[in-house]
Amino acid sequence: MIKKSKTMVKIMISGYYGFNNTGDEAILKSMVGAFKEKIPQIKIVVLSCRPLQTSQSCQVKAIKRLNVIKIICNLRNTNLFISGGGGLLQDSSGKGWSILYYLGLIWLAKITKVPVMIYAQGIGPINKYVNKKLIKRTLNKVDLITLRDSPSQKILNNLGVLKPSIFVNSDPVFLLKKKNINQTLNNHPYIKKMINTVHNRPLIGFSVRKYKSNGLDPKRIFAQTADYLVDCYKAKIIFFPFKYDEDVHISEEILSLMKNKAEVLKAKLEPEELLSILSRLSLMIGVRLHSIIFSSMVNIPFLAFNYDPKVKYFVDELGLSELLIETDKDISFKNIQENIKYIRENNDKIKNILQKKVINLEEQALANNELMYKFLNQ
Repeated sequence: MIKKSKTMVKIMISGYYGFNNTGDEAILKSMVGAFKEKIPQIKIVVLSCRPLQTSQSCQVKAIKRLNVIKIICNLRNTNLFISGGGGLLQDSSGKGWSILYYLGLIWLAKITKVPVMIYAQGIGPINKYVNKKLIKRTLNKVDLITLRDSPSQKILNNLGVLKPSIFVNSDPVFLLKKKNINQTLNNHPYIKKMINTVHNRPLIGFSVRKYKSNGLDPKRIFAQTADYLVDCYKAKIIFFPFKYDEDVHISEEILSLMKNKAEVLKAKLEPEELLSILSRLSLMIGVRLHSIIFSSMVNIPFLAFNYDPKVKYFVDELGLSELLIETDKDISFKNIQENIKYIRENNDKIKNILQKKVINLEEQALANNELMYKFLNQ
């Protein structure tokens, strides 16, 4: 292990920050917390959509992610520009500008002679020819690459990214520490009332999001599933939005299709608080990747939906592919019922696998940082 440094270090972090996406905010908090612990004198500048919110949440300097003049000014005397974590380099979602934005920042850093690290990213899907060429040209000029899964390395190899060292580790969010559950509940009486159940009713979480469903009606299927869990297992259902506003809206649409009662968490929580609350669940029905990751971290079995390859990559890494439903062909109420039955019958086995795998993934997440510290020391 590298000893704590007494040297002043300045880094700039770019990612999908300030958009009220719990997964990305958890990544940033994990990074900042680990960096400050190892290098107490570190100065961190984060590019954010909501700089004030990011600054207050993570206790860092934050600037507008589109303010090029401020970015250039802050790049002066910066020791390292970090791009990541998360899935930044993909063109399957959004308006198609994200790859140009994130690659443009890398070029800006290189022009100002600042070393660049691609940090624990998940790469792809990349469909457009021009994007493939731009990624190849840009990433061959960076100084260090760490990835969160092996398929991302295969994508970069196929694109011809050969020059920088590439290391496959894991998502940095595995370094996030959950907040004390009692402290969290005392701070949020509304949530305390929500998750306290009578007669030991199982608490089951849903994390949903919009995705291309190939003509299917996933909202109705999720509503059927929630009703089934209430009717057959006397469960209490809570929808957990991992991207605020957007996920609240779709959760309420599903709620309107149900015949039983359920609740939507409408409090904006810090990632550490949400992680602690999820530890009270019996099961997570999760579409969003970080709902599955969070569940794994607190040893809660899950049923995942492969709306994006990154979900499959993670579930395969755990060795629990039987807990994955393919959204383009397998998503049916009957199929979900069968999977829930399997999870119930194999609950202890799944928990044992999760416990062992998460320890390994925590070690891999630390490896991202050790590589960064080694690079800075050089």
